Amino acid sequence: MRHSTLLLAASLGLVLASHAVASDRPDPGKLTTRCLDAAADKFDVKNDYIQLQPIQAADAGYTITGTADAGMDGKKNFTCQFDKKGKLANLVPEGK
Repeated sequence: MRHSTLLLAASLGLVLASHAVASDRPDPGKLTTRCLDAAADKFDVKNDYIQLQPIQAADAGYTITGTADAGMDGKKNFTCQFDKKGKLANLVPEGK
């Protein structure tokens, strides 16, 4: 009985520890939404005219590269840069 109680306690500890580590990472959906909204505002287009690449880990946090189709102004490439907590630090247009 004591052995199973210890095993249960150890398992619970591992579950709680892994949950704490996983919760330190920002929600990918929120990063994508923040990037879309910032790019739409920057390039004055609707979110439907923006294509994003998958989220990439970076030294300072995370990045998302994308392209905004600005109609007659052409396609604008950009990168959203996030800190490790998921706060949008910069939206960097390419080719400026």
